[in-house]
Amino acid sequence: MSGDLMKLHWHNRDKPMRLLVLDLDGTVRHGYSELGRFVNEAKDVIVFPEAVTLMRAWKDAGGRILAVSNQGGVALGHVSERAVAEAVMETHRQAGSLFDRIQVCMHHPDAKDPEMARCWCRKPAPGLLIEGALDLARQHGEYYPPHLGLFVGDRPEDEECARIAGFDFQWAAEWRARASEQEVR
Repeated sequence: MSGDLMKLHWHNRDKPMRLLVLDLDGTVRHGYSELGRFVNEAKDVIVFPEAVTLMRAWKDAGGRILAVSNQGGVALGHVSERAVAEAVMETHRQAGSLFDRIQVCMHHPDAKDPEMARCWCRKPAPGLLIEGALDLARQHGEYYPPHLGLFVGDRPEDEECARIAGFDFQWAAEWRARASEQEVR
């Protein structure tokens, strides 16, 4: 068989790394439940301090951090790509620049444009997680076995995405409650 037709997937087995996968709204930053509206601009961003504490502990232990976020307001015309990008960068700033990568899906199944209505990246599909992990792996010469990872989110689609990708899952409120344990150490 031609090398172009078939590709065997081999990991760099010398560098397995822990990967923390985080949803943004309602997990790392205040979302609809806390604000009563969606995060549509950088000025709307309020990062949970407990999330930063736990992210720093994960990084201090040598792990990588990947954010995956559905931002379907773009496809629905409620918010611009630029505004989403600015809010994501403000989140990164308020989180102490601890993210190694942030992946965003701007599709929504109710979008009028069929290209914006169907995708493989909107959670619960695992496309954002897989694409982000592969990009990090290429960048750092590592791999991220699911059994070493953790996915944290606040919605059922986050939990389903974790299950599909083979990651352990923890609810955001429970995860943030662990921050006081990190502060004691």
